[in-house]
Amino acid sequence: MRSISIFNLFIGYLILFAWNPNKPAYSSIRILNCSGAIPQKTACIIKASSFKVKVKRMDICQKNPLPNYESKPDFIRSKCVNLLNNKVSAENLLNTNQKYEIPKNLTIDNGNYRYISILFENKFIVSGAYSANNYFWTTSNKGPKDIIQSKSKISNPTEFTTKLKNWRGKENLDNKYCRNNGGTASRCDLQYNGYEMSGIGLDSDFVENSGNKIKFVFFISELSPMINLNQESKGYIEINLKKNLEVFGDGSAVKSISIAPFEFQTKFITEGK
Repeated sequence: MRSISIFNLFIGYLILFAWNPNKPAYSSIRILNCSGAIPQKTACIIKASSFKVKVKRMDICQKNPLPNYESKPDFIRSKCVNLLNNKVSAENLLNTNQKYEIPKNLTIDNGNYRYISILFENKFIVSGAYSANNYFWTTSNKGPKDIIQSKSKISNPTEFTTKLKNWRGKENLDNKYCRNNGGTASRCDLQYNGYEMSGIGLDSDFVENSGNKIKFVFFISELSPMINLNQESKGYIEINLKKNLEVFGDGSAVKSISIAPFEFQTKFITEGK
């Protein structure tokens, strides 16, 4: 049966997934690391060969800055601390253990900061490769389903570019992975590998939107672990984005290599330590 991949719907592609009719809709999703075998009508995770994104804004917040009953982020109400703002960074911003200082001379609300929110430019460039059973598969520039198979190793996987258009696809189908009743055109709330997260399309005015009007993707995830800050806090937030791809196979061959939902590892480092 045809189903919809988590992040492939995020970027507007449909992937063939075997859907278990006994599995409840909108359930928690757990995808394991690839083991060196061809996945059997399921997906597994690999590290991307390349992963390029552009970031306009980054915050940590005590409350969700864009709950599903709002249409525009509210950073003041959500008691957010801004870590990056008003510039589009270099493509490879979110490299391993990227550090963001707690701004000095900033009024900080005491408490636990439970969320990280990142405003991405609506353009994601990735590449990846996988090998199993003496075959090699790599991405091509045509997208996650148009992969290249070879009996010899391909040294440089080709990058492809994707954008968010609609969580529900061209046929307006429920996305079984979106916990918000199958998702809306602009928003999907999901639980992936133990993380609660949301992906939301925003237009140039940072209002929730879909289709060709999406200029930014607003991504919200639970911090793990949460970070406790107060007015005396000095230091920096260390952020590590897991740059993962999902490999999907039918047991005989790999059928797609696509972007996995974002997962972040975060840590607050006190100044002087």
